[in-house]
Amino acid sequence: MGSLISSKKQDSLQECLICEQERDNGIHLLNYFICKNCESDIVQSETKDQGYNLYVHRLRKVKNALMPTGQNKAN
Repeated sequence: MGSLISSKKQDSLQECLICEQERDNGIHLLNYFICKNCESDIVQSETKDQGYNLYVHRLRKVKNALMPTGQNKAN
């Protein structure tokens, strides 16, 4: 089984899962791309921060890819 996270450089722009902007530098989490800026913001965020709920909402796509509906016990 391959790594869930890869940080390989891509030659083309990709849409960030969080900010939905086309970027060329970031990480892959499963089949999702997170740009370097959003990755940094997520790591430094706290639950009281304004953007925290957005991060949780958007990252839920990754959780759902790992555990399709019906297998999720907790939302």
